[in-house]
Amino acid sequence: TKSFEISPGMSVANVKLNVYSVERSLTFYRDILGFQLIGKSSDESAFLSAIGSNNKNYLLHLSRIDKGNKVIEEGEQSIIRKAGLYHFAILLPSRRHLANIFKHLTENSNQLSFEGAADHAVSESLYLRDPDSNGVEIYRDRHPSEWKRTGQFQIEMKTHHLNLKQLLKEAEDQLDWQMPADTVIGHIHLHVSDLTKSSNFYSKVLGLHHTCSYPGANFFAADSYHHHIATNTWLGHDIANAGSTQYGLDHFSLNLKSKENFEELLSQMKRMKIKVLRSEEHTSELQ
Repeated sequence: TKSFEISPGMSVANVKLNVYSVERSLTFYRDILGFQLIGKSSDESAFLSAIGSNNKNYLLHLSRIDKGNKVIEEGEQSIIRKAGLYHFAILLPSRRHLANIFKHLTENSNQLSFEGAADHAVSESLYLRDPDSNGVEIYRDRHPSEWKRTGQFQIEMKTHHLNLKQLLKEAEDQLDWQMPADTVIGHIHLHVSDLTKSSNFYSKVLGLHHTCSYPGANFFAADSYHHHIATNTWLGHDIANAGSTQYGLDHFSLNLKSKENFEELLSQMKRMKIKVLRSEEHTSELQ
């Protein structure tokens, strides 16, 4: 029988992060990265989108969780090695936008934890950490005609030096940075404990194509993209399970193009005996 394939139009819709302080996170995501607040924020929750987006299409949901007296100092990283977010990646429409945000970030570098930059052959990336030490990648794609395909769905990705001096030269002089309208969440990269099990889930159950492998990492995508989801075991195999009561990733959402696509995926989950949880919050996100 033909193996299940997720609908080609699938994309990452949004990310929900559990944070220590919504206000502190807004200083980073709204005031520095330039996301737009949808509606009003509260001490408990805030939704953020790119500029000019309607109120439905949020990209980030910040949610405060109370962990008693445990305070996460800005920039502090958990010493507990656990499954969960390695980074989520914000995809900008063009290299010009990447140059502009890099200039903006350099002008606000005293408020940032900047981790580096890389040329991945298919894309060019900047790496940051948010106040809760979540990894944040900001990138632009090269045109697919420039990608080196090694198979029907396989794509060569590398990690090379990105010339930041040249990037800075391409930035516009008069700059009032805002996250541009066509910005999306491009991909999610996860820490996992077992590459085989995660590969089985993302390729055989969800029906994504396995596009590339690095030492200790696999990359998966719908259609002919380089990756929508990546997994790695760079923290080791004996790591704690992820949980929605911890700071970091609560969940990410995938967007399917039609209700029919969604029903097909539900049927696939049933076939593969994967438990599907239904809740009011998640049901509303699926409409």
